[in-house]
Amino acid sequence: MLAKLTTFSLLGIDALPVEVEVDVSAGALPKTVLVGLPEAAVRESTHRVERAIVNTGFQRPQARVVINLAPARCPG
Repeated sequence: MLAKLTTFSLLGIDALPVEVEVDVSAGALPKTVLVGLPEAAVRESTHRVERAIVNTGFQRPQARVVINLAPARCPG
């Protein structure tokens, strides 16, 4: 796993914690894959995520990038 972070997703006016895990697999065909949360908006946002990576100044890895989105566990 390359990185793991906690962020938030909006559901109405509520902010729900989401864990994001990113893995880059060298040697695989270049592709970005979003898995996890089942909303259609998540499945449809793969190209937006790829463009956001490039537009922030990072070079898109020439490998498979898997981004896993899962409901975050609440501490305690």
